[in-house]
Amino acid sequence: MPVWLLPAVALVAVAAVGIILLLPRSPGGQVAWARFRTQDVHSLAFVGVDAQHVLFGHHGGLLESRDGGRAWAALPIRDDAMSMAPADDGSIVIAGHEVFTASRDGGATWSTIPADLPSLDIHGFTRDPADPARMWAYLAIGGLWESTDFGVHWSEVRADSVLFPLAVRDGAETKLLGVDASGLVASSDGGRSWTALMTPPTYPMTSLSATPDGQTIYAGANDGLFRSGDGGRSWSPTGYQGSVFAIATTPDGATVAVVSRDTEFFRSIDGGSTWPGP
Repeated sequence: MPVWLLPAVALVAVAAVGIILLLPRSPGGQVAWARFRTQDVHSLAFVGVDAQHVLFGHHGGLLESRDGGRAWAALPIRDDAMSMAPADDGSIVIAGHEVFTASRDGGATWSTIPADLPSLDIHGFTRDPADPARMWAYLAIGGLWESTDFGVHWSEVRADSVLFPLAVRDGAETKLLGVDASGLVASSDGGRSWTALMTPPTYPMTSLSATPDGQTIYAGANDGLFRSGDGGRSWSPTGYQGSVFAIATTPDGATVAVVSRDTEFFRSIDGGSTWPGP
C-alpha cells in the first residue's frame, strides 16, 4: 500500500469505530437501530412475512421502514395510531383517540371507516389473521366489540375491558388473547368467554405480540421482555433489559422488535436472546 494512503485508511477506520460506539446502548447491552424522538410510543408491526418491512405507530401517524429498521419515512397519515393492524391483502387499519382509518393500498391513501361504535376512542384493536374483515376493538369507555364487515357494524361481546386484544389462528379456529384484571387470558368464542393463561412474571404488562398461530407470545413490561413458546403456558425472560412499550414479531417468531419508552427501536433475530445493532 502506498505510504500516502495510510493516513486516509486510518481516518476511515477511526470514523467506522466512532459510528459503532455512538450507537445508543442500553443498560442491558442491546444496541438501538434507531431513535424516533416522537412524543409517545403506540404500536409496532411487521408487514406479512417480510422481516425488513416494519411499521411504527405514534400519536402523529405512521413511520415505515423497508430495511429492517435502519431508515424510516413517514406515511401520508397524521392520525393517532394507538393500535395498528396490517394484513396480507395490503390493507392497514389504525385506531386511536377518535381515530378509525384504513388504507387498502399499503399506506398510500387513507379513508375513515364509518363505524357505528358508541365511541371512537379506541384503546385496543386487532384483526383476524384468517379474515381481515373481522376485527375487535377495546373502547376507552369500556367493553370489547366485534365487527365482521371491515369495521362498519359492531356488537359488544364483553362488557368488561380486555387490554391489548390480539387475534391468533389456532388450527381451524381464531382465538383472542388479552389482559384483564386476572392477568393473561384467552377466548375461543370471539371474546364472549375467557380462560386464564399463565401470566408472565412481571407487572404491569405494557404490550403484547404473538405469531399468527399464537404459539409464540411476547409480553413487554417496564423491566424487560418475556417470551412464551407454548401458547402462554410457560414464560421465560429474553435477553432484552429495559422498558418495552411496543412489540412486533415475524410469523416464525424468530425476529422480534421492540420500542422503548425513550422511543428507541431494537431488533433481535434469535427469539430475543441477543440484540445487536444494525
